[in-house]
Amino acid sequence: MKQKLTIATADFSPFIMSDGGRYRGFEIDLWERIAEEIGVDFEYRKCDFKDILPLLEAGKADVGLAGITITEEREKHIDFSHETLDSGLLIAVKKDRNKPKFFETIETVVREGGRLLRSAAFGVVVFIVLAGNVLWFAEKGADTFSQRYFPGIFEAFWLTVVSMSTVGFGDYTPETWFGRIVTTGIIFSGAIIFGLLVAQVSAFLAVRKVKGEINTSRDLYGKKVATVTGSTSIEVLSRVNAEIVPVSGANEAYGKLKEGAVDAVVFDAPVAIYYAKNDQDKQIEIVGELFEKQKYGIALREGSEWREPINRAVLKIVESGRYDALYKKWFGENLTMEV
Repeated sequence: MKQKLTIATADFSPFIMSDGGRYRGFEIDLWERIAEEIGVDFEYRKCDFKDILPLLEAGKADVGLAGITITEEREKHIDFSHETLDSGLLIAVKKDRNKPKFFETIETVVREGGRLLRSAAFGVVVFIVLAGNVLWFAEKGADTFSQRYFPGIFEAFWLTVVSMSTVGFGDYTPETWFGRIVTTGIIFSGAIIFGLLVAQVSAFLAVRKVKGEINTSRDLYGKKVATVTGSTSIEVLSRVNAEIVPVSGANEAYGKLKEGAVDAVVFDAPVAIYYAKNDQDKQIEIVGELFEKQKYGIALREGSEWREPINRAVLKIVESGRYDALYKKWFGENLTMEV
């Protein structure tokens, strides 16, 4: 009589998908071929993702399936098969998430355009100081400014500023022809300087609009990001100081994203791509590239007698070409293909 194994699993499309007691997905297909190779019966035990490893540790399950990442910390408590998939993490956002908002636009310019603003501000200050001094000396001896350098130079600075901005309050008016020529130069120079500054800021915002607010893992800083409780994504998001919103599964995460309750979702690449491709509302898109590359495997109780038979079965399935067929069935040619 064949030994019967208990398989702890959780919905994690396209690895595991269950409907009314029926299971399908990449890891289901792979496991059922492994089970056939090693000659065992089995039953699936559905649970939350966060409960799979505790069930293995407690001896209440023999195998864990759900796109489980192989990590050193997990290996301290359970065993893993040979790796069954190489992948990583991807970021999903709502397609209209990147529509410009006034205060968010200002915050973006200040936060990411700081170097641009500092350079521009420094250049304007230098121009005001130089032009103000030339103007004060040009008008020295006239009644335009105070005859003493202080406070006369500040009055010259003021005329320089209002001339640059073409506001011209009329507080001061150059009386000498040299002063008028200098002021005319300041007016034209100011128009050019402010024009260039506006053009640079506009270009910066245009690029940000194209790229979006969230384009890499670094952009998740301070953002509300949903991911599965107990997954390795939690640690990754903690490192980038994201505001983590833990969920029990992908459906809950993408529901929050569509509602606007979170700014992004971070999941294993196969899951992110699957949901983006199969989103009927076409509201979800993948941004950025694969990051935090990971290896996935079949989880087993520590010291499991089934580790070696399962490893041999995995190698046999890979060498026979059956693994490639399963991979293409569920993921296509490449996990990082465009959605």
